This record gives sequence, C-alpha cells and structure tokens, in this order.
Amino acid sequence: MKKRFRLTKNFEFISVYKKGRRAGCPLFTMYAKENNLGYSRLGVSVSKKIGKSVVRNKVKRRIKEAFRTNYDELKKGYDVVVSVKEEVKNADYHEIKRQMVNLLKKLNLWAGNESD
Repeated sequence: MKKRFRLTKNFEFISVYKKGRRAGCPLFTMYAKENNLGYSRLGVSVSKKIGKSVVRNKVKRRIKEAFRTNYDELKKGYDVVVSVKEEVKNADYHEIKRQMVNLLKKLNLWAGNESD
C-alpha cells in the first residue's frame, strides 16, 4: 500500500477518533471521517494486548490487504481507522475481509455492487 494511502501521524488518528463515525464488529472497530483529499486513507491500530510483534504485524498485513483489494469499491475522500480487538487473532483473511466490507457498508463508504 502506497504511503499516501496510509494514516501515519498520531494527530490524524486522533482526528478520526474524535470527529469520525464509528461502527463495530467482533473483530475490530472502524472509524471514518471525510478528508477532502479525493482519495481514501487507512490507519490500523493494533494494541500489544493482541500479541507479540509477529502476530500484530500479521494482523496489520491482513487488514491492509483487505482494504487494498476493496479500494476501488470505496467512496473516495475518507480517512478510515481500524482498531483491532483480540478476536482477530483467530480469524482468517476471508473473515477479516468479510467483516471489513460489512462495516464499510454500515458507515456508508461502500460504493460498489450491493451483491458483493
């Protein structure tokens, strides 16, 4: 995922947490806020409670890949932050992707086909 499509600064995360909309599922909580950039960006927050660095990085890679593969179906111009819950350790990639699409639809960020 290219750097311009990622949230990297702490103040960007805080802004999305404070001013954004929120939706949750058993695996993670998703926050979204308009950014007026013309493209959407993703930030992933994984606590040390999830596990050691190998586990945390695996979870982040799966979430980023799920976002990347669905990027063309998203409405443009939003910052999205995914805050991970412990249950994500036991989920496979397809479950993560399915839950992400459901939350994107809940937050009205899904512009793709409704049959997906």
